[in-house]
Amino acid sequence: MGKERILLISLVSLLIFGLLYGGKVVYQKKWQDVSIQSQSQQIPGVESAKIVNKEGQKELEVVTNKLTNLREASLTLQKLAKELPIRFFDQSNRTLKNVFGQMQFALQEGIATGDFTGMEQKVRVHADKAGVQLELEIDNDAIYVVLNQGEAQLIEVIERHGQGHYLPTEIKYVQR
Repeated sequence: MGKERILLISLVSLLIFGLLYGGKVVYQKKWQDVSIQSQSQQIPGVESAKIVNKEGQKELEVVTNKLTNLREASLTLQKLAKELPIRFFDQSNRTLKNVFGQMQFALQEGIATGDFTGMEQKVRVHADKAGVQLELEIDNDAIYVVLNQGEAQLIEVIERHGQGHYLPTEIKYVQR
């Protein structure tokens, strides 16, 4: 009688655990993802945002299209993502990638030395030379770079203190 009772209690406990865990998974998939998706679409220039698993790590993928205020969008998305790192998908092209690569020295020098005025001037020279429109913002945590050329747009958030909130931007992909 005692062994049967222990077996019954164990099975009921296992069933309850399974239901609770399943409920948590459903909640995260349905409500949390839907909440992030709907709230992110309120941000101008954000087409979609969803939580994905990449190589066993969760991240927030944000697909953009002509994002207008990267700093404001990033801070809003950071609140939605909570502790998840954010990866932007933009519509860059080879020219924008090359210009951004040339800007890296000035951007990293600005972070290292704190001479953000000098950094801004050097970065503008690269953008003007390439005929690219530059939007550059900075706060205590990051430098926000947006390069526009026709329909192409490159966006990048460069963290100043390596907080790990943002992952490298990738080129926009076709919807899965």
